[in-house]
Amino acid sequence: MDLKLVFWTAAILDLLVVCVFAIRGVGYARRGEIARHKQSMKIGSLLICAFLVSYVFKVFFLGREDMSVWTTLDVWVLRIHEMFVLQMLLGGSVAWIQGRKLLATRLVTHDPTDPMPHPKTLQIHKIAGRAGVIGAVLAFTMAIGILLGMFLRAF
Repeated sequence: MDLKLVFWTAAILDLLVVCVFAIRGVGYARRGEIARHKQSMKIGSLLICAFLVSYVFKVFFLGREDMSVWTTLDVWVLRIHEMFVLQMLLGGSVAWIQGRKLLATRLVTHDPTDPMPHPKTLQIHKIAGRAGVIGAVLAFTMAIGILLGMFLRAF
């Protein structure tokens, strides 16, 4: 089997695990389990960072895909996937920045002497986080089509 296919198969599994942790993290936040929410999102973020580092190595050692053999539909699916990845990264980054502002509030510390979270910060965190999770799930969905196309072209 082509090493690039092995890499992309591992990458889609990584994205699936990211989605699982992100969705679980949202559930934890809804139940008020903020420490678990933070832990799930941190694990998901680390998996994304691990993929980004591995992608640099993949390009360096294995090169890029030969997209001249891809159909127009395959290229469009890839571009839409990349758009959702961008949504995931931007949403997750904004949610992370806003989440850092929430760390010293009673929402996270559960200490009644700590300040209440600023409603705007909390709202932005929720919207950006939701956008990031939706982007991850949609990126995973599109990645299935991309990987399927890669396998069909390889065999």
